[in-house]
Amino acid sequence: MTHDHRQPSAPGGGPYAFVRGASLLAAASLASRLLGGLARIPLTRLLGGEGMGLFQMAYVVYGLAITFAVSGLCVATSRLVAEGTAHARTSEVNRVLGVSLLLGLFTGTALWLVLDRGALYVAATILGDRRAAPALRAIAPAILPVSVMSALKGYFQGLQDMGPTSEAQVVEQTVRVGAMIWLVYALKGEGLERAVGGAAGGNLVGAVAALGLLLAILARRHFGKRTGGRAETRAGLGRERPTRLGSHRERPTRLRLPPPSGGVLSRVLGVALPVTLGAAVLPVMDVMLTVLVPLRLEAGGFDAAEATYLYGQLLGMAYPLAGLPAILASAMAVALIPSLTEALERGDSNQVRNRTQAALRLTVLFALPATAGLLVLAGPINQMLFGIPEAGVPLAYVSAACLLTALQQTSSGVLQGLGLVSVPLYGLLGGLAASTVVTYVLTAIPWLGINGAALGIVAGFLVAAAVNLGAVGKTGVRFDPVGMLLRPAVATLTMVLASSTVYGWVMVAGGGNTPATVAAVLAGILVYLPALVLVGGVAPREVEFIPRLGPWLAALLERLGRG
Repeated sequence: MTHDHRQPSAPGGGPYAFVRGASLLAAASLASRLLGGLARIPLTRLLGGEGMGLFQMAYVVYGLAITFAVSGLCVATSRLVAEGTAHARTSEVNRVLGVSLLLGLFTGTALWLVLDRGALYVAATILGDRRAAPALRAIAPAILPVSVMSALKGYFQGLQDMGPTSEAQVVEQTVRVGAMIWLVYALKGEGLERAVGGAAGGNLVGAVAALGLLLAILARRHFGKRTGGRAETRAGLGRERPTRLGSHRERPTRLRLPPPSGGVLSRVLGVALPVTLGAAVLPVMDVMLTVLVPLRLEAGGFDAAEATYLYGQLLGMAYPLAGLPAILASAMAVALIPSLTEALERGDSNQVRNRTQAALRLTVLFALPATAGLLVLAGPINQMLFGIPEAGVPLAYVSAACLLTALQQTSSGVLQGLGLVSVPLYGLLGGLAASTVVTYVLTAIPWLGINGAALGIVAGFLVAAAVNLGAVGKTGVRFDPVGMLLRPAVATLTMVLASSTVYGWVMVAGGGNTPATVAAVLAGILVYLPALVLVGGVAPREVEFIPRLGPWLAALLERLGRG
């Protein structure tokens, strides 16, 4: 089986080999988000505020259904395919793919029918507007191809080939956006509900296009030129059982998935169920914040209008900005799962340890400066983006969640790659409990108000990240405080000083907030990277796997004597 998009890390390809796949996934995710954001401009003009409200209602329900249909199945397929390829068990890999496809087909069909049949009830009773029912019915069929796609994406990811997933994501979003705009324009004359249904139906068109792409790639692999197969070329690596990281004893049983004799379906479900439940915790946390924050603000003396306004500042402006680095961390986690699984199954405990340390270190390298930037420029950023500088106060309070969410995402990928798939669920449940308690107590304190809710979010992700990192440490991975924290912190402090200085200069010169903020951000980027190099915070091997730019950056660092 051959495929032109392959960019896998070969067995023993070094601790940073997974970065190539993570870079592709991150680029595709950022491009898709940008395209989706830009698409809202013409959609808002065509549908108006009311139409966009109805569309968003349907999309929230659709997103929740997709969470249950996709998240666990993709991880389980990736994990088990990587395990099979590490031991040259080609027939097992094919069985995992077949079972996952059937499971995706069953789950997608069931959720589609439930949402379709219950659309009117959901719209009238839960969403509070019966007019959202046509949009729910139009968007429901998209669950089926997306569910099947999750199995295919997991299969390619398990082979450490992130190209198909990245391409499918971009194709899905591109076709989806085009179909949405065309359908809304074509149906606008038939009434608002029909036009909103057209916008929702664009999701089905995009999903079918992406599924077709993945099926074509799969067909080319299986029925095109048969040159021995990916699984076969990556296999034959021996069956030595991995040891506990850093020791010569047999690794603990808890690091293993059930053996193949347990049945493919049970093994897929054994991974998929805890991952799915963990993914469902975050929407539950959002619901908790939606219900609890306004109530506790009112208990603290704010009236209903003020409470709603403050809630919008935190959940509509500040919190989404703090979550942006999680896009990169999520891509890192996806690429890590098969990379660690393969090394673990080959018994290469050194490679497992090195890849884990590399992933966590890279996470800090991009999330720490992002956290500091949001903290220092919180007010100016909110003024530039939203025209509401006072929203910078809750952003400053919630900025720590920027680093914590990224660490939680990456460490979840590490644990799932090691087979400890239930630990991230426990961490998120603990985080949900902590967030609920802190939000309940602090938000009602008048001088804290909405900032107490921001601290509740931080507390939740602090607990979730701490549980994950504690579990990672118990596997034998050792953390390097100098390389992971001290050097990036020095570079980040240098960046903060530069950004603050440039912002002040531009403001004094009369440039205004937007030019000053842009200049400060650019100055921070331009200062952080050289500072990181000067303090020895980055090495050539850490960048050489980045597509296109990697070799050039690695060569530059070598010339600067940072090898």
